[in-house]
Amino acid sequence: MNVIFLDFDGVLDTIHFQSMEDIERRIQILADICQEYNCKVVIEASAKEAIDEETLEVAEGSWVNDIFRLFHKYGIECIGRTPSVEKRISNTSSLPMWKEDEIILYLERHPEIKHYCIIDDDDTKAMHWKESDLDKVREHLVETIYYSDNAEEEGLLPRHKDEVGRILQKENDIKQLILRRKRET
Repeated sequence: MNVIFLDFDGVLDTIHFQSMEDIERRIQILADICQEYNCKVVIEASAKEAIDEETLEVAEGSWVNDIFRLFHKYGIECIGRTPSVEKRISNTSSLPMWKEDEIILYLERHPEIKHYCIIDDDDTKAMHWKESDLDKVREHLVETIYYSDNAEEEGLLPRHKDEVGRILQKENDIKQLILRRKRET
C-alpha cells in the first residue's frame, strides 16, 4: 500500500490562501496525486487531535470536518492519523514526540504500508529550534512552503506530483526506521 502522511498548514492552507476555496484547490491536487499513485492518506497535522485515532470520527464543530467532506468529494481515502505520543524525559516531565517518531510508530503498527511519502511544510520546529522534526524521514519528504513573498509558491502545487512519484519509487526503508526507533526508546 502507498501512503501519504499529510500536514494541513503549509500544505492545504498557507499564509496567503486560507479560504475553503483555496483549500479545495489544494485538495484537488492531492486527489490527482492519490489517484495517479494509488495512495491513501494518513493525517500527521496537529489538527489530528480533532480525529479519533480508532474510529477516525472528527469532533463535532471542528473545521477538519470540512477537510474530510472535501476528501470524500474528491475520492481521497483517509485511513488514519499518526498517534500522539509523548517522550518521557524524567519522572515529572515529557515532551511531545516529534512528527518523525509518530510517523515511524504508525509505520511499525501498519506493516501493510510498503511505500510512503510525507507532504509537509516542515518549518514549525525548524524556525524555533534550528532543526527539523522530520530529519529521520527526510528522504520521503515533499516540502511545501507556508509563506513566501511570491504567494503562488505556497502550499501543495501541481509540480509536487512528480516529487511524490519519485519518493514512492524509493527503496523501502521502513524496517530500518523501526529498528532504529526501538533502539532509541
